[in-house]
Amino acid sequence: MRPRLSQYFLTARGPADPVCVVRHQHDGAAPTVVLLTGLAIGMSEPRYLWSILARRLRRRGVNVLQYDHPGHADSAATGRPATWSGARAAARAVVAHARQTGAGPVSVIGYGLGNVLAAEMLTAGESAAGVLVCPDLALWRSGPRAPRELAALRTRGRAAPDELQDSTVAAALLDAAVGEPYQPPQPAGPVDAGLLADASAAAGPAFAGLRGTRTLVVAAAEEDGSWARDTGLPVREISHRPTKWAPSWHWEHEPRETVMTAAEHFLTGRAPTPTGGADGARDAPADPPPVGAGRTPGVHTDHPVPAAEDHPPPFGTSAPGPYTGRTADSVPGPGTSVISSARLTSEGDELLGILHTPDAGPGPWPVCLVYEPGNPGQRVDIHECGTLLAHAGAEHGVPVFRYDSRGTGVSDGCFTHTTWSRRLTDLGAAVDRLRAQGVAERFVVVGNSAGARLAAMAAHHLPAVTGAVLWGPILSEEGDGPAPRLQRVDGTLAAAWCGLWLGVAYTRDDRGRDYPGLLRENGVPVFVVYGTEELEHPDTTTRLLLDETDRRPDWTLHVVDGSHGFSANGLAAAVRATITWTTATLGPTDGRQPCITPPMPAPLMASPVSEDPAHDR
Repeated sequence: MRPRLSQYFLTARGPADPVCVVRHQHDGAAPTVVLLTGLAIGMSEPRYLWSILARRLRRRGVNVLQYDHPGHADSAATGRPATWSGARAAARAVVAHARQTGAGPVSVIGYGLGNVLAAEMLTAGESAAGVLVCPDLALWRSGPRAPRELAALRTRGRAAPDELQDSTVAAALLDAAVGEPYQPPQPAGPVDAGLLADASAAAGPAFAGLRGTRTLVVAAAEEDGSWARDTGLPVREISHRPTKWAPSWHWEHEPRETVMTAAEHFLTGRAPTPTGGADGARDAPADPPPVGAGRTPGVHTDHPVPAAEDHPPPFGTSAPGPYTGRTADSVPGPGTSVISSARLTSEGDELLGILHTPDAGPGPWPVCLVYEPGNPGQRVDIHECGTLLAHAGAEHGVPVFRYDSRGTGVSDGCFTHTTWSRRLTDLGAAVDRLRAQGVAERFVVVGNSAGARLAAMAAHHLPAVTGAVLWGPILSEEGDGPAPRLQRVDGTLAAAWCGLWLGVAYTRDDRGRDYPGLLRENGVPVFVVYGTEELEHPDTTTRLLLDETDRRPDWTLHVVDGSHGFSANGLAAAVRATITWTTATLGPTDGRQPCITPPMPAPLMASPVSEDPAHDR
C-alpha cells in the first residue's frame, strides 16, 4: 500500500496557536522522526531541505512529522509571535503526538532553534536518537557571556528582526535561532526578543547533557566539531565558504546533500539514497530502521492514524504544555475567520494546502484569491507574504487559498520536474476542488514574482479565473553568465539551482511564451504592484506592463515601498491594495453582502523611499 501524506492541526487548550502538522506516513509499526526547524523557517521552507529529507526517510521505512512553530507560517492563527515556552511546549506536544500515533521509537532532527529543542528532548530521554544540524554553539554561547545584554533582550518584547541588529548579542542569537545568517527576507515579521534570550540560556545545559545520548552532530563550524568529539558524539563535518548569494550551506546543493545523506544513514542504519535520487519516486517497501520509532478526523481519514487522547504523556520532569493532543482539520483564525487544511490530487500526486475563509458559514463567496509564489515557490513564501495575504483576506471577507504545487514545499512530487505547465495543471486541480466544495465560482490568482507567469496562464486557460494580480512580476528569464552545468538527476537533465535541481524541461516550457500577451488576449482585469525601487531601472517587460496600465482602463498600477519583494510596510500596503481592488473590481453578486474592505490606497505612493527598507529580497 502506498504511504499517505496528511495534514492537520494539533490543538491547544488555551490561547496558544494551534500547530500545523504534516505527516509522511510509511506504516503504523515504523519508527517516527520529527523535524524541528529554525525560527520563522516554515516546514515548506524555500529550499525544501526538510521536505526532501522527509520523503527520503519515508521511502526508507520511517514515518516523518513536520510542523511549524507556533506564531509562524501555517501555525500562525493569532498573530502573536512565538515565545520560548510556546515553542518548547509545541515541540514536546508534537513528539508526544508522534509517540501516540505510531508504534515505533521517535527520533528528532534539529536545525536553528530546533537544535536547542532537540537537545533538550535528547538530554531528557524523550527521544531515542537525534541529529543536530550545524548547532552553532559559538552563537548560542554569546548570550550567557554577555549577561547584561541578555537581560536587556528579555525586556524588549516584540521586535522586528531589523531592530535586533543594533545589539551584537541579539544579532548573533537571531542567526543561531534562524539557523543561517539573518537576511531581510527571513525570518518573517516580528519575533519575541525574549525567546532568543530564553533559548540561549537553555542551550548550554541542553547541549552539555548530550554525552551518552545517540546523537549525530553535523558540523560546519570548527567549534561545533571539536565540542562534539570532546563530548563523545559522532560527527559529520561539512565545508562551506559563505558568499553574498550563498551565506549558508543551506543554499548550496553539495552540503545540503551531505546533511541529508548523513541524517538518512544515521537514523536508518542503511546506505543513503544516492545523490540526485528521485525525490518524487513512489515509496517502496523498506526494511525497518534499527533506530530506537486509529484514525485522525478530516482530510486524511483514508489513512489510518490512531487519534491521540485528551491527556499528554509524561515529558520527563517537564510540565505538560497547553496542547490537548487532539487533532483538527479547521481552527479559528483572526476575527471570525476559519483556517482549514486541504488536500487534493493532481495527476496522481497529493498536494497540501491551507484555505482561509471569512467564517464557517456555507459558501460560495463572491470570489476567492489563490496565492501563487515564484520560484522555487511555496505556500508561505519569504517573509510569509502568502500567510499575511490569507489572514488579511479572510478578515475582510475574501477567502484565500494557498497550496504547494507538485514537488514544492510539503506536497508530493519532485521539484526537478517542475514546469509552468505542470503548475498550471495543479492550479486547475485546485480551482476545480474549491468549486466542488462550494468555496467560490470565480477566482483571482495573485502571482508573486515569477508566479505572475502562472497568473497570466491561468487567466488565459482557466475560465473560472476572472482576474489577475501581479506582485513584482518577473515574466522573463533575463540574465548573464555562463551556461549552467547539466547533470542527470531524477531521470532528467538538470542544473543545480539554489540548493535544488531545476530540470531543462522548465526552460523549454518557459521559453518564448508571451505572458503579457496571454493577459491581453483574455481581457481579464489586471492589478500590477511594483516596489518603488523596481521602477528606477525597469526592464523591457516592466516597461511593457507600465504602458499597458496607462492605456487600458481594466489594468491598474499600484506602487508600494521597497524593491523586488517590497519592504515590510510595502508588503502590508500591497496586501491591503490587493484585497481592496479584488472586492471593488470583482465584488459581490447574487445578493451577497459586500465585503468589508479597508480604504482604497492611492494609486501611487508619494512618500519618500526608505534607503534601507526592511525585509527586501
